[in-house]
Amino acid sequence: MEQLLSALVLMQSELPEDFPVDMETLMMISLVITLVSVVIGIVAGYWVYKDAAKRENNGTVWAIAVGLSFLLFPIGLVVPIAYFVLRSDETPTEPETASAAGDW
Repeated sequence: MEQLLSALVLMQSELPEDFPVDMETLMMISLVITLVSVVIGIVAGYWVYKDAAKRENNGTVWAIAVGLSFLLFPIGLVVPIAYFVLRSDETPTEPETASAAGDW
């Protein structure tokens, strides 16, 4: 984000006079894009956490990795794909047999 802001500051002096968008609009667009990526990261991290908990994987690590990866665009696409490839089978919530107490 800091690199984007510093690049925008440098661009401000280099913008031609007939440029259709002013600097405030560019800053607002970058802010909206950043906020949208943060919201998508939070939602994706929450979904991965819930899915990993059902599959008895380490949901916290996967949720943090997926959530933070959406802040960096190319990596944000790779980490969820890696989760889908590496995740285990879903663990059933109920025992497979009808009477689990009969095994004692």
